[in-house]
Amino acid sequence: MVHDHILYVPEYYAHHQDYVFPGWASREVFGREAAVEVEYCSGNGAWIAEKALAHPERNWVAVEIQFERVRKIWSKIHNFNLKNLFVVCGEGLTFTRYYVPKESIHSVYVNFPDPWPKAKHAKNRLLQEPFFTEISKACIPGAIATIVTDHLDYTHQITQLLLTHPLWKSRFPSPHYITDYEGYGTSYFETLWKERGLPIQYMQFQNRGLP
Repeated sequence: MVHDHILYVPEYYAHHQDYVFPGWASREVFGREAAVEVEYCSGNGAWIAEKALAHPERNWVAVEIQFERVRKIWSKIHNFNLKNLFVVCGEGLTFTRYYVPKESIHSVYVNFPDPWPKAKHAKNRLLQEPFFTEISKACIPGAIATIVTDHLDYTHQITQLLLTHPLWKSRFPSPHYITDYEGYGTSYFETLWKERGLPIQYMQFQNRGLP
């Protein structure tokens, strides 16, 4: 259901995929037509709230699976009167696969996804082939996906996957990431890792569009 600027995605309920998302311009969501920018792994919402404040002409969507973090994003919506910020409480792949209208997203951001660093847990990583295929369907042709992580092994996995993916192409030359992105914005994890002197990798890939 949609309630008070939050979509609750019940992926473990039977027939949840039968739910029809009302659309970005519907009264329950944004109530207007505007470019839609989606951030996955939004955490407490510091990065996306900053963007929503700076760019009121765009519609911003925060996707976060942990309810306590969703509550913090919801608080920012009300504290800063961010009518252009909407929250999805649920798993990113499920939300994208079943609910997002096709070719409706203008930009995608994934900030510090859980790297699941142990080899036996790597299968739990969000950024795998099914996710990027669904994202490509949801994005307009030419849309940019920006991915930020401090985990070099995860960076290599992502770049290797997307360099061979037919629906995406890198916007950066080899090694297909940069370590400084002026004006990108700040988040809890970016501040934390930079304070500890850890390098951060920024990747960008462009959607080729549906075949």
